[in-house]
Amino acid sequence: MIKHQSPSREAVIALSPVQSTVQITKELNMAGFNKIERVDYQEALISHVNFNRPNIIVMSSELPGERSVADLLNAIATSSPETRVIFISKSVEEENMFDIYLAKNINGWLLSERAERTMSFAIEAAEAGQLFIDFVLNQTIKTAISMNKSVLSSNETNYGNLELLTEREAEVLKYLCDGYNYKAVAKALFISESTVKTHINNVFTKLQVNDRTQAVLYALKHDLEGLMKVTTNV
Repeated sequence: MIKHQSPSREAVIALSPVQSTVQITKELNMAGFNKIERVDYQEALISHVNFNRPNIIVMSSELPGERSVADLLNAIATSSPETRVIFISKSVEEENMFDIYLAKNINGWLLSERAERTMSFAIEAAEAGQLFIDFVLNQTIKTAISMNKSVLSSNETNYGNLELLTEREAEVLKYLCDGYNYKAVAKALFISESTVKTHINNVFTKLQVNDRTQAVLYALKHDLEGLMKVTTNV
């Protein structure tokens, strides 16, 4: 009888040299990852990703290196677009918070002091192509978005090119603003991922932006949520 081996599922744990991997390794093993590597420096992580294309990375803000977290996430996404990232933040405030929140490859954002209790939820979300954010971090991000919106918006009724969007395109953009990735948007709206990408390309064209980050900031500046409420009530 021929025994079929399970396909290799690789995870990388990227922490500072003094941080323990015991609990994270346990959670990854329980989730079915049969190859788990550890790296202690940013450049070692990039090299590993370039060569191995792991399924998932659990990465700490304390990982030593010269790159910002946003730059590191971008480098990972460029090298291995399918690799999912769970980011563990030491504090509720991170430099380039919006860039981290909007990164396409972020599937989990945890607070280090609570990571042991929330890691399983983040891994489950990453496996499903969804996003899990610790509730404390989520509240901080929402507050920052609200403050950013008030700074960016000189006139709440100035919806700009958002008024060119169809109802479905506005819906898709709202999900992007809420941190959903393309697969999660497709699942939420019961449409295919290719249809989501078509809507997003239309959004980019109508708003005259080039990427997701620009689209979300445009939506915040011109009060997409307010426009959707007005449209719904009409």
